[in-house]
Amino acid sequence: MKTLIVFLGIIGFLSPPSMLAHSPQFHNFNLVEFKRPFPAPSFSLSQLSQTSKTLDDYQGHYVLLNFWATWCLPCLQEMPSLEKLYQRFQDQGLVVVAISSDEEGASQVEPFVQRLKLTFPILLDADQTVSQKYGARNLPSTFLIDPDGNVIGAAKGERDWYSEGAQSYIAELLAK
Repeated sequence: MKTLIVFLGIIGFLSPPSMLAHSPQFHNFNLVEFKRPFPAPSFSLSQLSQTSKTLDDYQGHYVLLNFWATWCLPCLQEMPSLEKLYQRFQDQGLVVVAISSDEEGASQVEPFVQRLKLTFPILLDADQTVSQKYGARNLPSTFLIDPDGNVIGAAKGERDWYSEGAQSYIAELLAK
């Protein structure tokens, strides 16, 4: 029995950190976890405040990168749950970044952000260059990026980002 415990301890020590976390499905959360993470495509986009942000600005944090538009009803329906998730975990290293695909830019997006009381960064991708880099053709589309800048998971379609399963999964990731 002692040998088994030592063996399991060695296995745990040698396993990469991502292998120690449970999959999203374990948490009853619908997020596709990639077996082979890949580098997140870089970008530089304007915020509503007209200053630019790059993906590198968020390095060292887990990032939920959400592609959305004001005309997309499922996008607007999931925004309050993204805000709640952001509020709960922002001090623990989670950043939520929403990239708007609205062609009209800030004039179209700002009223929705104010009405929904969103406090996480909102970036503007009016020509949809970044959306195309990520393959975000269907909205909403969300990508989970690890602190090293690798895409480790994705979700297509609306989610309840503040569900018990989502919170449990994110809490486990951030605890690693």
